[in-house]
Amino acid sequence: MKIAFYVYPIAFQSPGGGEIVLLKTKEYLAKEGVDVKLFDPWTDKFSDFDILHTFGSVKDCLRVMEAAQAAGTKNFLSSICWYSWKAAWGTYPEWQRRMPSLARQFAKTFCPFMPSQRKKMFDCADVVSPSSRAEAGQLKRYFLVPEEKMAVIPHGVDAAFAEAKGDAFHEKFGIRDFILCAGRIEPRKNQLNVIRALRGIKQPLVFIGGTVPAYKNYYEECVREAGSNVHFLGEVPHQSKLLASAYAACNTFLLATWLETPGLAAMEAGLAGAKVVVTAEGATKEYFLNYVSYVRPDSMSDIRQKTLSAFERPRDPALRKHLQQNYSWTVVAKQTAEAYRRVLGK
Repeated sequence: MKIAFYVYPIAFQSPGGGEIVLLKTKEYLAKEGVDVKLFDPWTDKFSDFDILHTFGSVKDCLRVMEAAQAAGTKNFLSSICWYSWKAAWGTYPEWQRRMPSLARQFAKTFCPFMPSQRKKMFDCADVVSPSSRAEAGQLKRYFLVPEEKMAVIPHGVDAAFAEAKGDAFHEKFGIRDFILCAGRIEPRKNQLNVIRALRGIKQPLVFIGGTVPAYKNYYEECVREAGSNVHFLGEVPHQSKLLASAYAACNTFLLATWLETPGLAAMEAGLAGAKVVVTAEGATKEYFLNYVSYVRPDSMSDIRQKTLSAFERPRDPALRKHLQQNYSWTVVAKQTAEAYRRVLGK
């Protein structure tokens, strides 16, 4: 099998969980003997590949998928999406973007048969791969994607995080016994509500993540409202040992976002031994079961109460064990390779 990986053109200008999924899937598929290449539109031809695997149902990818289909190449789409009224409201703080977001949610909810570029992507795909059963249910409801067209393949977590130690983080920053939030600084990640919810607490609150250029004003608002106990450490590369050390060093990891599918950072922090508080919006409950606390991203009191309660609890190795047993990238790669074989009739 010859597989080409594709993602929307500006994805790696501000990489997040979806881009990590792409890179880790490629890394572990190679260990399964699958020939994967990052598609280069300057030199590569669709006809040279058996499958074009697109990551993320971002509308920019539609024309590429249609071109691959015309060339006789199979389309495999990792959908990486979640839809809800709450997410449609909270992801965009500006009214000029929030109202169209709510209108799109209305259309998906009440008129799933209506044509759209995203629906065309699902129709064009030979296989649609959601990362959870809950996401598969949404694709069926909102886009009428047939069950037989879907292959549910979970996201994985790198086993190396289980070996992380907090020493490097302590030595560099001198911060101990803290609450950690990791992710790009943008409205969808909900850092502003976290700052407001945890205002006045005695525990340090640490943010790791770069600023999304389109949301510089949001970052500046977060800084203005932050108290003296809040620390913005900027972007730390995913492959950096300092990120793993931060996970191991923190007391509690908080991801009170507007949606997650399911939140790689929370999986990584849990594997590193942190107590985890995560959003209830998205596929999180399917992954984390009863091993974490769940919060409503729009409730300041809920974020505050659940986070401080988790902070006082003793650490429990059950979450780490659960993640190790069920979400290794090796298992994910084997499932992905098997799905490739099925779509090719092998």
